[in-house]
Amino acid sequence: MYLMLENTKILYFDFQDFMVEVIREELLPFYLRSSIKRTTVMKDILSNVQAVKSYLSSRMLSLSRDNAKKIYAAFQIPQIDTIDNRVNICIKCKGVSIQDSYWVKEENGTEKWEDINIRKNKLKDIVDLSLGGYSPTITTNAICPELTTKGLFRKGWVRMGDTLYLLKSDKTKDSVNTRMEILTSEILECFEHTLESVKYVGDDKNMMDGMGHVSICKNFVGEEYSFVEACEVIDYCKRHNIDFRERCLERWGAEFASIPVLDYIVVNTDRHTQNYGFMMNNKNGEIEQLAPLFDFNCALVADYFAHDARDTLSQMFNTKETLRELAHQYIGHTNIIFHEDQFMKVVEKNENYKYIFEKVYERIQELGLVQ
Repeated sequence: MYLMLENTKILYFDFQDFMVEVIREELLPFYLRSSIKRTTVMKDILSNVQAVKSYLSSRMLSLSRDNAKKIYAAFQIPQIDTIDNRVNICIKCKGVSIQDSYWVKEENGTEKWEDINIRKNKLKDIVDLSLGGYSPTITTNAICPELTTKGLFRKGWVRMGDTLYLLKSDKTKDSVNTRMEILTSEILECFEHTLESVKYVGDDKNMMDGMGHVSICKNFVGEEYSFVEACEVIDYCKRHNIDFRERCLERWGAEFASIPVLDYIVVNTDRHTQNYGFMMNNKNGEIEQLAPLFDFNCALVADYFAHDARDTLSQMFNTKETLRELAHQYIGHTNIIFHEDQFMKVVEKNENYKYIFEKVYERIQELGLVQ
């Protein structure tokens, strides 16, 4: 088998013969860079095999996702959450993902990237199953974005015209998480000189358990770049004794610093290391920019339920720092401008959430962003 980046072979592996051979180190996923040892020592050989299996496994849909078991059933996949089973699924669906251009090719396979690129080719549309929870029907085409889309909330991909859109929802009575994601998106548009954020809009959709509210956003990954999760880069930096936080501040300064500041303002308790990241150039394997901010369905939820979550531990760096501590630590590295007039228009449009806006405005004032 080959691990491919578009039409370039970057790694060969054969698990039966315990073979892992790096072909293009500079194009490897950051998950694997500098972790494959070129020795004949059995311990290292086994470690290499385990590393590749772990990477392939990490690309797959978790059974913990809402409606995941129905998705597995549709593809007649055993519902066993082990690394080996997830690796087998990855190979079956060729590991194709919307978030990057890596995939798995049989040793004698004839497919080209253009044949299986799900950002360009027709999707196997199972959004009614993955999002709505409707009963599965058997399908044979395993090249499907739902099998390699991460996260625990209900979600599904659809194509409208030439653009892919992600639809998400949740199981709460009034789709609270989904509504807060859309509201957060509107609030973030009131700030300037920050990292770009994905825009979410809302709509209603039939679900198995009744009408539900969904958030809709455009896919932000194109053909030139692949999305790289922060956790991959953090681990890569550890292997090279690089201070991840210092390097990000040196490279992206105010843009990077705006992430924990904005997360504090909207009290986003779910900015873990798979929920932000970077864009890698597919031609040279270099990280060239930060990915836009995305995934806000845990933001503002604490405010909605009148809980003070300011001192919730941040997950951004896997440290003991709280949302508040990180925001105050990084605010001095930003040059954020808050447009209060624009914010007031959002408030007027969403009068039923006035108490939420009061909490948000308090945090904006606390950080000294009100002129």
